[in-house]
Amino acid sequence: MKQFELGQYKGLNLKFFDTSVKEHEIDEAMNHLINSLEKIEIERNESIEIGDFVIINIEGVEENTSVPVVREYDYQFRVGDDALIPKLTSNLLGKKTGDTVIFKKTIQSDLLQPQHELLFNIKITRVFRIEKPELTEDIIQEIDPSLKTLQDLKQKLTEKIFEEKKSKEWEGNLNIVFQAIIAQSKYEFREESLNQAAEDLYKKFAEELKNVDGIELIDYLMGRKITAVELLEECKEEVAKRMIRDRILDAVIEAEEIGLTAEERGYLGDRLRKDQESGQSSEMFTDIHFVEPQYLRRKAMDFLLNINKAN
Repeated sequence: MKQFELGQYKGLNLKFFDTSVKEHEIDEAMNHLINSLEKIEIERNESIEIGDFVIINIEGVEENTSVPVVREYDYQFRVGDDALIPKLTSNLLGKKTGDTVIFKKTIQSDLLQPQHELLFNIKITRVFRIEKPELTEDIIQEIDPSLKTLQDLKQKLTEKIFEEKKSKEWEGNLNIVFQAIIAQSKYEFREESLNQAAEDLYKKFAEELKNVDGIELIDYLMGRKITAVELLEECKEEVAKRMIRDRILDAVIEAEEIGLTAEERGYLGDRLRKDQESGQSSEMFTDIHFVEPQYLRRKAMDFLLNINKAN
């Protein structure tokens, strides 16, 4: 980077995304959980109503012929959803399990051009309702043995939603801060360095696509309907964003004298040793001289978020 001058970076009084958990979000999570459980089927011997499920055998023939044009056995149908045969619902309402329904209906089919009247013979073999299970204490404990009551489950879902939102909105709020600081800072990139970094990121992305996801770059480009030149331009934008963010963070670290406490250094050292012993980290991430600056930048990010949030 040819030039960089940090602008105003604190006291910006920025409006951040809200990470509080709303009641409707808890309700949606509860419904999603209930829908994932095995549904309860309740047999109905009463007259068929809208919303009932029926199992039916269907035959549809042209009059004066014996070859069915439409034939479906054990077809499950929700009364009210006339996708297979128009007006099927109106002919089932009021009927019961074991009944046979016969009616004529003009339909259009690939086999019948343009339209033909068919005689339908429908045997109702089963009628039932599908209900969502109740979240009893037994079911709740099957979901999570550490929970006992419905209130415990709601609290657990609230915490999970909050953590998910917090993680997502942390990056979003950080983008708000960086955009505000960038707008007040002065900087100029070295074009040759920017282009080289973009090419490096492009190659790395292509390698990860193939080695991690098993996708060839050409297939990725075709899927997104973009050219290699357009992808390289995206890489250039991403590299530029990373460069200016790092310069901002390093400048804030210096200006605010952000450092590592003895406890933080001990934590990093212990984590690096454990990762090295288990072989979980690459050689780069077992180097304390690489990890420390990354940790300091994270502390600088938290500092910028705390110092710039609107009251």
